[in-house]
Parts: sequence; C-alpha cells; structure tokens
Amino acid sequence: MRKTITLYGEVAGTIWMPAVQCTKEFHLELTRIPRDSTTRTYPGIAPRSMEITCLRDALLHLTNDGDFQSCAITWAMLEVSHYFGDETHGTRTVKTRTRVWELRGKGQNSDCFGNGELWREGMR
Repeated sequence: MRKTITLYGEVAGTIWMPAVQCTKEFHLELTRIPRDSTTRTYPGIAPRSMEITCLRDALLHLTNDGDFQSCAITWAMLEVSHYFGDETHGTRTVKTRTRVWELRGKGQNSDCFGNGELWREGMR
C-alpha cells in the first residue's frame, strides 16, 4: 500500500515589500518522518515536497516564508490518499481511497490561520 499526503491552500496578507495585500497559493506533498528524527531535508524555497514530523511543521514553514512572514493561511485542505494494489506485484487493479479535510486553524495551529472574512475584505 502506498500513501500520499497533500496540503494545499492559500496564504494572504500584507507582504513586507512593497507593503501591499497579496495572496500566494501553495501545494505541498508531505512525507511523515518519526518525531525523534535528527535528520531532515530542508524544503528550500518554494518547495513541492517536504518532510514533516507533524502538520505544524508544514504550517509554520508556509507562514514563515520570505515576504509572506506577516501573512496567514486563509484556507487549507489536507488530502490523504491510500493506493491498494500495485502493477509491479502483478496486480493490475489499483484502488484508491482518498479523504479530504478542511483545516480551520483550531488549537495549537490557530496562530497560522487568519480570519477568512477579514482577509477577504482586505483583498477587495
């Protein structure tokens, strides 16, 4: 069984320079690693994939990114897909089970999310 974890959404707010309202979409393929892992691959600038120990790792990376450091996530979705069967092992049928969650920024992750209505008002 193979699994993919995808985080996608939008960051919005006033960027550092030239101090205007901006939005930026993100789409990350996440790889979960053990919490006690001492080696991590730094995702770099504008990553397409990222190693995380928990969801907060990815959220903090997105909200601490260059000019968008004072911005917040306006909306985000977490998608997990499990693939059953594999052509390399003689199975021609691959079944996929996908679940999608809307992230609302509750609990410890609330500081990474902005109030959606306020952000939308500022973007008009």
